[in-house]
Amino acid sequence: MERIETDMRKSLLFALSLLPLAAFGLALRPAPTLAGRSPQSCAGTYLISEAGGARDFWTFAPDGSFFGTTSTQPLYNFSNQQGSWSKVGNDGARGALFAFVYNEDKTLMTTARIDIVFDTVGQGCDEIAGSLVVRTFEDGEDPLDPSSDTGDPIASDTFTGRRATASP
Repeated sequence: MERIETDMRKSLLFALSLLPLAAFGLALRPAPTLAGRSPQSCAGTYLISEAGGARDFWTFAPDGSFFGTTSTQPLYNFSNQQGSWSKVGNDGARGALFAFVYNEDKTLMTTARIDIVFDTVGQGCDEIAGSLVVRTFEDGEDPLDPSSDTGDPIASDTFTGRRATASP
């Protein structure tokens, strides 16, 4: 009987010694990402038609990443856009895209920020509609902090978009 009690104590002590490791493991769990807050069903690539005539491809990734390419890039000498997006309310989202703008000699002129808000149209996320505002950030201004921009927006527009799907 004494041996059984000793074995049980050893097992209990061993189990108790693992509790700090389990607590440490739980503390190291990754924090929730934007994916938990962004509408998973809206992830995908959209063909965007701006009211001003530009056409864009925007990709909303499930983790909150946001990528863009637009038909006006060659005209205005700027790069592809990258940024982030998140859900707003039940049927909307907002995002910010960032791009580098170049001089004619291909040297960096400034950084642009495109702030976007949209709502879904109809059921699901197959169609979206919204507006965008474009700002540029000069030396000393921070594109990650829109309040640091001392100038007026350089452009604004409305848009509609349709999600791209693979053919059956």
